Amino acid sequence: MSKKQSNPKRKEANVATRPPIVVVLGHIDHGKTTLLDSIRKTQVAAKEEGGITQSIGAYQVETGQLGDQAIRGLGSQGGPNHPATQQPSNLATRKITFIDTPGHEAFSKMRERGAAVADIAVLVVAADDGVKPQTVEAIAHAQAAGIPLVVAINKVDLASSQDLAKVKGQLAKEGVVVEDQGGKVPAVAVSAKTGQGVTELLEMISLVADLLELKSEAASPPTAVVIESLLSPQQGPLATLIMKEGTLKVGDRVFAGETSGKIKALINDGGQRIPSAGPGMPVQVLGFSSVPPVGAVVTGVLGESVARTEKPNIPATQQPSNLVPQTEGLNVILRANTQGSLEALGEALSSLKSEGKRVNLLLKGVGPVSDSDIRLAATARGVVLGFNVSIPPSTRKLADDLKVGVRSFQIIYELLEAAEKLLAGAQALEEEEKTPEAEVLATFTLHSGDIVAGVKVLYGKIKYRDRIQVLRGEEIVHQGKVRGLKIGKDEVSEVKTGQEAGILVKPVFDFRKGDRIVLSSN
Repeated sequence: MSKKQSNPKRKEANVATRPPIVVVLGHIDHGKTTLLDSIRKTQVAAKEEGGITQSIGAYQVETGQLGDQAIRGLGSQGGPNHPATQQPSNLATRKITFIDTPGHEAFSKMRERGAAVADIAVLVVAADDGVKPQTVEAIAHAQAAGIPLVVAINKVDLASSQDLAKVKGQLAKEGVVVEDQGGKVPAVAVSAKTGQGVTELLEMISLVADLLELKSEAASPPTAVVIESLLSPQQGPLATLIMKEGTLKVGDRVFAGETSGKIKALINDGGQRIPSAGPGMPVQVLGFSSVPPVGAVVTGVLGESVARTEKPNIPATQQPSNLVPQTEGLNVILRANTQGSLEALGEALSSLKSEGKRVNLLLKGVGPVSDSDIRLAATARGVVLGFNVSIPPSTRKLADDLKVGVRSFQIIYELLEAAEKLLAGAQALEEEEKTPEAEVLATFTLHSGDIVAGVKVLYGKIKYRDRIQVLRGEEIVHQGKVRGLKIGKDEVSEVKTGQEAGILVKPVFDFRKGDRIVLSSN
């Protein structure tokens, strides 16, 4: 009898409250990343390029670490009776995992994915700008995922009470009725810039999480969700996971979609290697045999015997969907730096139309443009488009030989615009803007201590006083300025494609044979 009664207690002892997973949604420039930055007290908000956060980031914060300074700062703005002057008791040790999702409409799939893995959605709306198309889209994603909303009305330091009332009215029209308007959705006025209301927002998230009664069992098999993945030139396949159940440890066997592997390293959101990751934690995993698909459920530990019986397949995103185009249109091979960007761009390209013609995605994959991409494009009379990926010099030469258009873009708008022009009848990709590039063939040290790189210009022009970057593999190892150019013994102002020259760069750098010198965009 006593044995039967002890089982529930033992089981209950293994069940613990897990941190809530919170997705931050909203319109571009409404301050999502800055709000997270305010919470984490770090500076990551400035890493956006072209108005787009390029990939999903996940961060875990311990609200008790906000400290007295943040609370006093909030209290000084609100007076001695302001709620922020007293730290809520439930914030003492509360951990919250935040997912920051990109704001650009072309990344809607990434926002959907964030909402699907989260327990709570924080909808950020700028008080001085109001509800926008991406705000409406974010509301739909949260509602489709069936997760509760907490509204953060941001930039209140720039807004009036009339602005706040207007935002609440706009939200009501979209079916989000906040509590002080008679609804059930909590809303908090915040300023990501000054910190006003941030503690209250965290308190509200904690309250909603308590009502959800989020639990996890320590003995449960480890499960997680891939929210981002990429192919690192240095480390190989990397995946960012959100842990849902159980604990993953270094050395565990894991499966995700059609790929598997043995965990070589677990890296937390602070960039530190850790031995294990538990429920609610964001963690980067090194050890997959290939890039796992975003949105895949990761399971482990399956053990050596099971793992040996599995034969990982090439992910579907690495396989040609069609070697011969079925319809008239633009045949595209697409490469991107991350799985999330790849999916979002694929969807955006597939939606393009012009006079009955559309984009046919023959192949899409993560990683640099390859020779096989060029050959496929030549066979299908298509083009190769890349997003934030490299194109090796040998691959560029093959493209030139086979007369295949290939180009990598850093801004999504430019890639989509180029595809639209080709679809509308343009004969070829607009002449890049190929970034001038030279390969280091040898190095020479002068009596002064300066180092001269003997180079061959692969394409473009390199001129005196140009700003340059030095690439070793795919890594930028130096930046500087051209301070001298010589062909033979003659000083020149520029060198062109095919020419060999000596280049002096300042600050001085110890070049190696095989390094590439490219013009800097900065």
